[in-house]
Amino acid sequence: MATPVTRLAAAIIACPDAVATGWLAASIHGHPWPPREFPVELAVGLKRVRRPGITARRYGVPEEQIVTLLDTDGRPLRVASPEWTLFDLARHLDRTEAVVALDGASRMGAGVDVKRAVPALLDRYPGLRGRRVALRRCALVEPATESPMETRLRLFLTDLGLTGFQVQYRTPGLPYRLDFAFPDRMVAVEYDGAGHRSASQHADDVRRWNRLRAAGWTVITVTATLLYRRPDELASHLITALGS
Repeated sequence: MATPVTRLAAAIIACPDAVATGWLAASIHGHPWPPREFPVELAVGLKRVRRPGITARRYGVPEEQIVTLLDTDGRPLRVASPEWTLFDLARHLDRTEAVVALDGASRMGAGVDVKRAVPALLDRYPGLRGRRVALRRCALVEPATESPMETRLRLFLTDLGLTGFQVQYRTPGLPYRLDFAFPDRMVAVEYDGAGHRSASQHADDVRRWNRLRAAGWTVITVTATLLYRRPDELASHLITALGS
């Protein structure tokens, strides 16, 4: 089975001086949330590279922002630094998926403080294309987020104007953390993902929700289907619950 490193090793046969970036580089650096499928993304300088499965970006990564690894045959592989990789993801992905990538950075290898590291990088290299977009997306980062779907749900709430929530809120008097909580209104918004589908987990969730409701909380449970296919219905539930 191909790994990010073996995919890069195959790509540099055609592009020997290229530098891995994007999701390929993020995966090599240990990002926990790469998409199931992503292209081999390479910074190739001014060359024109057209190869199936390769996204070639015509710019250069500064040498001091390149990490060199060795493949299993001892060949050098050039990979953008974690900070540069996150900058590239921030400026090239759409807003939601860029923030997913940035939110997960604190769990990438030794962890990256995106709100400091990416702006510091951009201060070192003024005038980089996509700088403003990247900074706007860094401002949306919430390191406490625990999954890509939580990031997407958080942005959905924000885009509805439903701000003032707390992430991973610990409920007083109960042994629970809420994905998103509006404590002043006693409203909890919980994402119900794949990890909650077993019978035992579902039973635990029902008990949790019942105890929260008995304590006075309104619990809104969100699924991927509701978020993606019925967003207007979800928005109506949220706005009604929050009295907005």
